[in-house]
Amino acid sequence: MRIFLIFLSNIIACIAFNSFGSMHAIDSGACDTHRYACRIETSKSFITGILITKVQNENIVGCLVNEFGVSAIDFSFDRNKDKLKLIHVINFLNKWYIKRTLKTDLRFCLHQLFDIPLKGKQKYKIKQTGDTISILNDKRNIKYTFSPLNPMTRYDTEE
Repeated sequence: MRIFLIFLSNIIACIAFNSFGSMHAIDSGACDTHRYACRIETSKSFITGILITKVQNENIVGCLVNEFGVSAIDFSFDRNKDKLKLIHVINFLNKWYIKRTLKTDLRFCLHQLFDIPLKGKQKYKIKQTGDTISILNDKRNIKYTFSPLNPMTRYDTEE
């Protein structure tokens, strides 16, 4: 029963993400999708997966999918208001104090990934090696690592 509920919630999250993303799109030329290999590390555990973001006008909609295909975090970021809204968070992260930290950290990460200027003093250390960017939250000792995934073309074949 538990596996069925996880499967069902995954399907609902995918449908909600797709409908939320298509709701804001005006035309296909106004959208831009980015994919990153993502790793969130703490002193006791880590989460790895793929971060998929879609830029639509002044909004960035994103989803962090873990290695099993389960949506761990769904969010929306409004560039004009500089606000991040967590739409869905997986159960073991769905605590008010974890969500508050995720919200501020993801907001800062999006500022770095999309070169959006940020005002005020920050509590983060940034390290960039090639295309990979690592962001460390000093206060909570949480490390976020993002590596862009190369887009596949339709005609990639090995000969």
